[in-house]
Amino acid sequence: MFSLLYIDDEADLLTLGKLFLEKGGEFSVATEDSARNGLQKLAECRFDAVISDYQMPGMDGIGMLKEVRSQYGSLPFLLFTGRGREEVVIEAINNGADFYVQKGGDPRSQFAELRHKILIAIERRRAVDALRIENEKNRGLMDHANDAIFIADAESGMLIDANTKAQAMLGRSLEEIRAMHHSEMHPKDEIDLYKEYFADHARHGTGVQAEVVVDREGNAIPVIVSSTAIDLGGKRCLMGIFHDISEIQRAQDALKIANKKLNLLAEITRHDIRNKLTVVGGYLELIRDRPSEPEYSMYLKKIVDTVHTIGHNIEFTRLYENLGTTAPGWQNVHEVFFRACTHLDIKRICVQSDADGLDIFADPLLERAFYNLAENAIQHGGDISVIRISAQEEGDGVTIRIEDNGVGIPSFDKEKIFSKGFGKNTGLGLFLVQEILIITGISIRETGEYHHGARFELHVPRGGYRFNPEKSDRCHLALRGFSQEKVRGN
Repeated sequence: MFSLLYIDDEADLLTLGKLFLEKGGEFSVATEDSARNGLQKLAECRFDAVISDYQMPGMDGIGMLKEVRSQYGSLPFLLFTGRGREEVVIEAINNGADFYVQKGGDPRSQFAELRHKILIAIERRRAVDALRIENEKNRGLMDHANDAIFIADAESGMLIDANTKAQAMLGRSLEEIRAMHHSEMHPKDEIDLYKEYFADHARHGTGVQAEVVVDREGNAIPVIVSSTAIDLGGKRCLMGIFHDISEIQRAQDALKIANKKLNLLAEITRHDIRNKLTVVGGYLELIRDRPSEPEYSMYLKKIVDTVHTIGHNIEFTRLYENLGTTAPGWQNVHEVFFRACTHLDIKRICVQSDADGLDIFADPLLERAFYNLAENAIQHGGDISVIRISAQEEGDGVTIRIEDNGVGIPSFDKEKIFSKGFGKNTGLGLFLVQEILIITGISIRETGEYHHGARFELHVPRGGYRFNPEKSDRCHLALRGFSQEKVRGN
């Protein structure tokens, strides 16, 4: 038997309603003549549903409804009144009334309709409660899972639950997710496609699919989804386990780029060495004719210089052959930069870091890239005393700056310094730096002011960096006999 609370300021209607509703033996009805008394009764007793008139002195039916929703959540509430104005109906629905039943007409049919809607409201509440209880049983297991888990109504496609990993993936609260249709998690221009995927998985009860999820900021996250049909409180639902493959995807993309670059480099290197060998062969032919001085010495010097250049090219291929052969990974900028600097003679140079615990997704040869940048500063910067690395989040990514207080680079050379072969030595140092960084989408440019020092800016796109709060110290490293001074703060 269900317990009902019926509130109306008309005593005769209360008596009549109680008689009709209790006649079938399904309901036990308690009555009150005002909303205030009804709220007091609710505080004292448990009821399965509330029936309230609209127009009553003091607090009306809408006010009563708001109080019930505030204090008793989803307790079934039916507005039973003679007021038929459309605005009243809309206000009742907007504030969470389960049904609106208008008084008047034949009492038997009127209370039969009321009885029917009371039973529907109670059954709906029980189904929701059963589903919530079932979800709470699974909550602990879901929240300890390593992957994002979403549960959706298999019929409507509305999301009804999500674990903490799922909330973090979308950047949305559980309440926000529960108001979403499953298709809203995916790219807007592919909604119909994802509805087809969902319908297919719901129809077959299972499915595995590569998909893309879009978070609150609009970032695309590649995932592998494994779906299974489940029963929650008598409702058929679809549970999807979303495994984030962003890092795997980035690593695969980076390896593809690296392989293309290796093939390009091999072709360029073969071409260069072939040309140099032609030069050597030409001067050897000239020497065979036993030329007199100073031609003989000049030809011999050309041969020696060309052989040295071939040696530098071969040495460069040794460094380059490891490019992209190992998958990229997360690396701490501060640690890698300082490790690179320890391989250089910088006893009279102060190396500073203000990288704020920044990790970036980069090729394992990142240390070599930092080494080349620091070496370039020492070799070409003149009398430098400071090399500094810093990082700042800006709009669509993070900018890492490596700068010194040396001579700097003339404006007419800024676009050339990353070209293969440019420079006073091998012309391969900065070229290699650019090739290492571009594998994971990191760009580099020189923005320093000539005569005021060089400044290299590395742009790391969103998704390719993260901040580690445990490594947020600012450090000064004055390498005089490799002594270190670590200073917290700015």
